[in-house]
Amino acid sequence: MSADDVRQQLQLPGVGQIGVVVEDLDRAVAFYESAFGLGPFDMREVGAPNVWDRGEEKQIRARLGFATLGQVELELIQILEGDSCHLEFLREHGEGLHHLGFFVRDFQAKLEQAEAMGFEVLQTDPFRQAYAYLDTRQPGGIIFELITPLGDQNVSMLRGRLPGG
Repeated sequence: MSADDVRQQLQLPGVGQIGVVVEDLDRAVAFYESAFGLGPFDMREVGAPNVWDRGEEKQIRARLGFATLGQVELELIQILEGDSCHLEFLREHGEGLHHLGFFVRDFQAKLEQAEAMGFEVLQTDPFRQAYAYLDTRQPGGIIFELITPLGDQNVSMLRGRLPGG
């Protein structure tokens, strides 16, 4: 099964976010601004006291940088404290493309469908309603993230506190 097959079966919209894990957010932002003219970046430092990472509760602190890339949101992710699927990626691959995010209105249904298809949830918020990283690496070589659009399901207050959101 290809990544495109997964996207089709889950009936996901087009890619809404590209997530890149970086070691140094300031250095990465400077590079993207000078090399590609991207920006301005919305920079945030966020803490998530209870992220669920493969079923285990973890505490994470991160710096995030968001910029618009046409119709797509570019998210740069630097983990400051705690362990997460982002740091696992960084250790195994170095800096680079971590995930493709899809903004879905029927988040719970898509999440349940992905789990029924056998995809492990790598990381999610404590309420399983803001975002979820799915282990779709086997069919397509990249992680898919389901994201609830801002404002949906009272997620706007969570969005600023959770990495990957």
